[in-house]
Order: sequence, then C-alpha cells, then structure tokens
Amino acid sequence: AFSTMAHETLQTCSIMGFKTCFTDHSLFGFADASSIHMNKLLKYSLSAVNHVICVSNTSKENTVLRAALDPQSVSVIPNAVDCTNFYPDPTKRNPDKITIVVVSRLVYRKGMDLLIDVIP
Repeated sequence: AFSTMAHETLQTCSIMGFKTCFTDHSLFGFADASSIHMNKLLKYSLSAVNHVICVSNTSKENTVLRAALDPQSVSVIPNAVDCTNFYPDPTKRNPDKITIVVVSRLVYRKGMDLLIDVIP
C-alpha cells in the first residue's frame, strides 16, 4: 500500500489493459493526515484493480473501508505458516519463567512498544 512502484505499476497496467491483482498486508488508520492521504491514494489506485488479496479478515475489512471497495472483489489468503512445525520442546521448559515469542518486524506501527508495556 505504501510502495510508489506498486501504484505506478497498477496505473500502467490499467492503461495497457492488463488485469491486475493487488495484495495488501497493511492495516492503516483513518484519522491522522498521513492516513487520510494514503487512503485517498489507495482508493484511486485500486479503482482499476481486478481483484485484491488480503492476509486476514481484519485486513480485508480495513482495505475495503480504506479504498471503498466492493467486499466481493477482495479475497482472504492467510500468510502460510504451518504451526505444527513450531512446537517448543516441553523438556526444556523452565517452570519458573514465562516465554513469549513474537515474530514480526520491529517497527513502531507493529506495537512492540505496547508489548513491552504489557509484559510486566
């Protein structure tokens, strides 16, 4: 949603008559100036897209609202993680400690600051 190259490519493909599919991984707000600007750009860019894929139902709802899309033109395909491959070994667990594992980019908008505040 924030890639200028993606927006340019969507417009070029639209002009050339190519079908396009946009994949959105972003959750973005509605109230601050940056959100308002980006949502207007997204609405414009996605107006000519044939289909949109989001990685969660929450992401789909967010994208549909931000870009004023028909929900029927948006599909949900979750990120592929086989959770059966990620079980800790119970014999190595320390009963005196709690282990929290987070898999995410360490950027402010992902809420790592909130996790740090909540842990105590």
